[in-house]
Amino acid sequence: MKEPQFNAFLGFDACIDTIVRVVREKNLDNTGSFFNESSQFGEFLTNLDNHSCGVELQTRFSKPGGNMVITGNALGNLGVMTDCLGTFGFPEILPVFHSMSPNCNLLTIGETISATALEFDSSKVIMFDPGPYNNLTWDAIKELTGIEKLRKLLSVKQLAAFVNWSEIENSSQIWNGFLEDVLPYISYPEERPIFFTDFSDCSRRTKEEIKYAIGLLRQFGEYFRVIISLNKNEADLISAALGIQKNSSDEEFIKEIYGSANADIVTIHRVNDAIAYDGVSYESCNTFICKNPVILTGGGDNFNAGFCFAMLKRLSLFQSLIVANAVSGLYVKTGASPTIENLIDFLKQKFH
Repeated sequence: MKEPQFNAFLGFDACIDTIVRVVREKNLDNTGSFFNESSQFGEFLTNLDNHSCGVELQTRFSKPGGNMVITGNALGNLGVMTDCLGTFGFPEILPVFHSMSPNCNLLTIGETISATALEFDSSKVIMFDPGPYNNLTWDAIKELTGIEKLRKLLSVKQLAAFVNWSEIENSSQIWNGFLEDVLPYISYPEERPIFFTDFSDCSRRTKEEIKYAIGLLRQFGEYFRVIISLNKNEADLISAALGIQKNSSDEEFIKEIYGSANADIVTIHRVNDAIAYDGVSYESCNTFICKNPVILTGGGDNFNAGFCFAMLKRLSLFQSLIVANAVSGLYVKTGASPTIENLIDFLKQKFH
């Protein structure tokens, strides 16, 4: 029997990522060592209070970036036909994005931005000027794309993912636009589709803004099964906005978030493990730790792509965590999002 073809729609951020390491010291032969941990770099800067300094960055490579882009590319590599609506450059899509999976159909709605990712052994700091992201409004998206085109893009999709709510200033306005002008007018597949979101680092957002966006998820739930994915930092920020205590067990913590997040599934991915809750089952799964990662930036996005893919394949909650961790682990290990064949081979090696 032929495998079903899955179709997805993703929005809205696209950027160019430059991955760098921070040089700690240089030797006479011009070789050097790097800051291994962000805390070391932080201490270095703190000790320079009231002083000036220069920080040398060693660029490793540049690549297509943005939560939507990395997630969409990972889904495309897994065989999902993915329409990506984002800031790919204007008026033409920039050549750097042409390296994305051929299963990704790109539609641009604005100029792109650049981000610099300071990578350490187990963490990263991403620095960026949102610039064009601040120009993204619902009216601008409608004008550039056309309301009928938007309705066509969302119709009969098994998955819709609006990611990086935090960095796009008008995210909630855009979400409202889709809720009012698009979703009531489209066709849906027979099986209830998925709406997926990753709030990203919302430390710059107010509690009121976070609670408003969480409230919108209830309306998406009228059309979709809603999945919200958070890393540890995001889970702490979301829980604080919702008035949830952090000092409970992992199971109680995620259940409390679930009770307030207007979602059908909540998952939290961390360095050593990932947990999930769907209102019935609580699951926990260790990650596939890589001692010498090629890249960290995008690991969470690959986790999200793997989780969505597993959900589309109707795997169990625990199986979905395994697949999500495997997709993320492979990406961190190799620097590339895996194909299905890569994924199967990796899991065979781990479980045989």
